[in-house]
Amino acid sequence: MLGYLKKGLFYLCVVIIIFTGQAIFDSKSVRGNAPAIDTLTIDGQNAMKLVDKGKGPAIIYFWAEWCGICEMMHEPISQILKLYPGVTIAVKSGSKPELKQYMRQQNLVWPVVNDPEGMIAKKYKINGVPNVLILDDKGDIVLSVSGYSSEIGLRFRVWLIGFFGKQM
Repeated sequence: MLGYLKKGLFYLCVVIIIFTGQAIFDSKSVRGNAPAIDTLTIDGQNAMKLVDKGKGPAIIYFWAEWCGICEMMHEPISQILKLYPGVTIAVKSGSKPELKQYMRQQNLVWPVVNDPEGMIAKKYKINGVPNVLILDDKGDIVLSVSGYSSEIGLRFRVWLIGFFGKQM
């Protein structure tokens, strides 16, 4: 019995350390009203209209074509973007034609803004990819998630924001 308790406490400490580290890392990203994205998507859509206020929770996803973890997040992000409004930002991922080709090859139908120099990521104080920002219905960034997250993890976080809003 004591062995199970020690093992449980060990795993609890590991989880606390991981979440604390992520919270410290993510605490540097922008909070509050999402800065304007003045660039159109690679398909000509207004990026900020995709995360318009009043639509409920929305997603801004920073990723890169060269990022292996981002590639593992293709499916979770695709599923989340079917349920919630959002836009994705391709950071330092090549030219618009190269990005369009990558999207076709990967069968991705996300709204994508090309950020070839990383200026949008810098404006949002994004330190690495992948990074998911979750906005509330007022357009305020309430949560930042860095690194890999499962579809269930993302759904749960977005649901929490939709349910509790800024009261979290």
